[in-house]
Amino acid sequence: MRARPLHERKRRLAELLAPLNKGPIHYVEHFVAPAESVLRSACRMSLEGIVSKRIDAPYSAGRGGDWLKSKCRAGHEVVIGGWTQERGALRSLLVGVHHGARLVYVGRVGTGFGRRAVAGLVPKLRALSVDESPFQGEEAPRSAPAIRWVKPKLVAEIEFAGWTASGMVRQAAFKALREDKPASEVRAELPVPIEQTAAARAARVPRRASGRTRGAARAQASDPVLGVTISQPDKSLWPDDGAGHPATKLELARYYEAVGAWMIPHLEGRPCSLVRAPDGIGGPHFFQRHAMAGMSSLIDTIQVQGEAKPYLMINRIEGLIAAAQIAALELHPWNCMPRAPEVPGRLVFDLDPAPDVAFDEVIACALELRARLEALGLECFCKTTGGKGLHVVTPLARERRGLDWPTAKAFAQAVCAQLAADHPERYVTIMAKKARPGRIFLDYLRNDRTATAVAPLSTRARAFATVSMPLTWSQVRRGLDPSRYTLRSVPALLARSNAWADYAAAGRSLRAAIEHSSSAGRARPRLPAAERA
Repeated sequence: MRARPLHERKRRLAELLAPLNKGPIHYVEHFVAPAESVLRSACRMSLEGIVSKRIDAPYSAGRGGDWLKSKCRAGHEVVIGGWTQERGALRSLLVGVHHGARLVYVGRVGTGFGRRAVAGLVPKLRALSVDESPFQGEEAPRSAPAIRWVKPKLVAEIEFAGWTASGMVRQAAFKALREDKPASEVRAELPVPIEQTAAARAARVPRRASGRTRGAARAQASDPVLGVTISQPDKSLWPDDGAGHPATKLELARYYEAVGAWMIPHLEGRPCSLVRAPDGIGGPHFFQRHAMAGMSSLIDTIQVQGEAKPYLMINRIEGLIAAAQIAALELHPWNCMPRAPEVPGRLVFDLDPAPDVAFDEVIACALELRARLEALGLECFCKTTGGKGLHVVTPLARERRGLDWPTAKAFAQAVCAQLAADHPERYVTIMAKKARPGRIFLDYLRNDRTATAVAPLSTRARAFATVSMPLTWSQVRRGLDPSRYTLRSVPALLARSNAWADYAAAGRSLRAAIEHSSSAGRARPRLPAAERA
């Protein structure tokens, strides 16, 4: 039954349990209704919240996006890593949440300590006393005479007013200890107003940012997005959205909120570089790979072999909102397997035309490249770059004997070299601009260990707030206009699209493609010595 949709599994379960409903086992009915109205009713009844599930989804073990927990109040579980005292009395708790294996500091809890709570809490804190801080990261507090560190074993439930831009809890109050939840399972959950919850958003079509008046934008400017406060929300990042209006930082955050669930699988677990433009596209831009002082704890990090500093990594929609808060206009992840930087996870072929090349010729190139890759047994997907080119993307399967980056790059280079050799008047694999007039540069260099490619649905730091838009192959035809895909238009277009729907299951063996290429008499990339052995 695992592969069957939820509504069918529920129906079968009801039939199975019907004879038992007078005993201790009961079938729980559900509501098929707009999530927002159900959540409001639950809150009026003083309930904690609701759980909503996708009615058409198969059963999937572990964490995922098919079921959502929406709370009426701003509550959270945190791990206690220390406490402060004044004249021997409990003053505040130092708390954190887990990001991977790290305990990241998220602030202090300074109220809510009644006599009964203190009497039960302080002995447990003293019993877990240690000499060193369990917190990691640049925001972690330093040792001080009033601070006592503890083993991160105790889970506290708190109420709070929201998250600051740097990922700290605001106005947090202690409620109780949670003895039913292991500390290792405590992760960041962001409470938001009912109208902004994922359950409520699932019940309605994504809003068009261009539909709001300037007055409405100003009225909502102080609202956090997924609980993350956006400073200077009216700051113009793009002076012209294509319709003569500016696009603001708040609108970037809301764009990532609308498309985040689609984006995260292509970012999660991979080092990610940011192109930041704090003063908008007309001001200075800079490329950021590593965490900086004051960076939000909602943006994770990953250690890369041979690098002293960990790379940034975005694993959740709230991390996207935190990136918008620091004016990250472009997201460029590695093309590795999730949480395996040394293992190629996809190939990206960047089709970059010279200024005098018509876009229809880029489309013809993408279609021919697709045909060649599919002939080698690989699946292909296409997206705009947010500029004047296209990306052809090929997901790879995990190999029993893992392939390395030099092999992936050599294969991509061989494919591009063969295409350029067959049509030298149209394509070139040389980056030098003097060799490119009238031709399309077949850029295979995205397939190196530290190379990146702009993420699907990432905005670009370019005029008119264009976006790297995933396409179906039926859309890749003459007359396609990449400039129509912008921060304004994409959320509504994405809601009606099934582009890249099969991406997660489309990974194919690069080793098999290399062998197929050799047997077909095509140029075969030279494998490193270890691979040949």
